[in-house]
Amino acid sequence: MGATDLLPLQRFSVIEVNDRDIPQCLRLATSLAGKIAADLGADVLKIEPPGGDPVRRAPPFLPHGESALFQFLNTSKRSLVLDLASDAGRVTLGKLLDAADAVLFEEPASVAAELRIKHATPIEIAAFPVEMKATTRPASEFTILALGGLLHMVGEPERKPLKLGGHQASYAAGLTAFTGLAAALAAREAGRTASAVRISLAEVMQWVNWKAASGADATGVSPGREGKRSEFQIVPCRDGYVAIVYTVTQWPAVRTLIGDPRLDDRKFTTRADRRRNVTELYEVIRPWFADKTRLEVQALAQARGVPFGPIFSPAELLETEQYVARSFFAEVAHPRLGTLRLPQLPVQWNGQSFAPRPAPELPT
Repeated sequence: MGATDLLPLQRFSVIEVNDRDIPQCLRLATSLAGKIAADLGADVLKIEPPGGDPVRRAPPFLPHGESALFQFLNTSKRSLVLDLASDAGRVTLGKLLDAADAVLFEEPASVAAELRIKHATPIEIAAFPVEMKATTRPASEFTILALGGLLHMVGEPERKPLKLGGHQASYAAGLTAFTGLAAALAAREAGRTASAVRISLAEVMQWVNWKAASGADATGVSPGREGKRSEFQIVPCRDGYVAIVYTVTQWPAVRTLIGDPRLDDRKFTTRADRRRNVTELYEVIRPWFADKTRLEVQALAQARGVPFGPIFSPAELLETEQYVARSFFAEVAHPRLGTLRLPQLPVQWNGQSFAPRPAPELPT
């Protein structure tokens, strides 16, 4: 293998500590940060409690009962089971940390946090900021989304709030933690002292939902669920739904694309006008989509520079043109489960994608 074939993090070693009794939202964040590092070539050793990481038993499940979530989050890693409640387990972990470049671990009360980490740079993932360490709030993704204001953004205003699908809070925090990890590794390689990193899911969600703070500062009201009064909506077409999204500067192109002379009315001239008359606006816009397929809408809109987006089901996403062209899904040969089709990192290195290795089996 030549120097140009080496993966970017291949010279680094990282310990990922998944201790017992840690909220799942933190486990997922830590695992994602470790996954990115491992897929980029770092030697990531995952420390699991006796019985294995609980995510091994978390849905959704593959046909034979294994966790698809675990398989996705732990590609390219190695695994070691340690009882960190025992002296022997803590001694072993301490020796591993002395040889590692960085350690990913979760708060609260992680054994890794209690050890004197002399060599590895600590990357800590917590639920709440330092100022809220004494909080008695439960650390769940639902709680984090609520505190970040995101439950105020999803769903119809007359109904109860809806939780975002998937694990956006954990994954956004995991990506943030990886960013801190990458900065720490870069500092170490440059011969500088790498600062310890601490991120919290609550603070990450404040960043993700930045419009809540900026909107409240600008208008005195935090933006929330508007339903049929929303500026951007989902509308039906011949074979599904399309998301209507455009910038202020793209409004003339939208007007030309729809081609209805009623859109030339002065009540639709400015963004403020369109928001004030949004019900009438969509009465004009909606019929244009009714006889067109999602792909026809997308092609016509792209030709005008308008970012209307088709709504795909998860199964349809597997075959979408962009994902196929970017080789976003990789076929991973698992020694026991057969061929798994998993998302791979959406970046390339020296013109090549990062084909992940299968997640480790539970050590016996």
